[in-house]
Amino acid sequence: MKTIEEQIWDYIDGNGNAGQRLEMKKKIASDEAYGSVYRELIIVQQHLGLMDLDEPSMSFGRNVMDLVNQEVPPVELQTKIDKRIISGIAAFFILGIIAIFIFAISQSHFTTSKINISITFSRYLTPAFIKTFLFIDIIIGFLYADSLFRRKWMS
Repeated sequence: MKTIEEQIWDYIDGNGNAGQRLEMKKKIASDEAYGSVYRELIIVQQHLGLMDLDEPSMSFGRNVMDLVNQEVPPVELQTKIDKRIISGIAAFFILGIIAIFIFAISQSHFTTSKINISITFSRYLTPAFIKTFLFIDIIIGFLYADSLFRRKWMS
C-alpha cells in the first residue's frame, strides 16, 4: 500500500491511468490531509525546478579514463602444483588396486591339482558401488580434461 505522499507524487508526476488520476483529484479536493500534502509537495516541486543541477566539467570523463589507464593492470595469478600431492593421489589409487587384487586372491580357493578361483563379484559389486565408482572416474576425467585445455589455451 502506498503512502499518501507516494500517491500524490504519482499524481503530480502524471503516473497512473485516467481513472486513478481522477480519483486522486477527488481525494485532494475532498480530504484535507490529502490537500495539505498536495500543496506542500507542489511547493517542493517548484523549488526543485528552480535549482540548478550540478554537472561535471567537460573533461571529467577524459580525466577519469586517464586515471584508469594509469592504473597498473592486475597480475595474473599462477598456481604451482605440488608434485607431492600428485604422488599422493597416485599412491592412493595404486594401493587401492593392490588391495583389491590381494582381497581377490585371499578370497579364492587354490587346490594342488588345479586352480579353482571362485569369486562372486555380485556380492561386492552392488549398483551403488558401481555408480559411485563411475561418478568418481567422471570427476577425475573432467579434472584431467580441464588441465589439458588450460595448458592448450595458455600456450
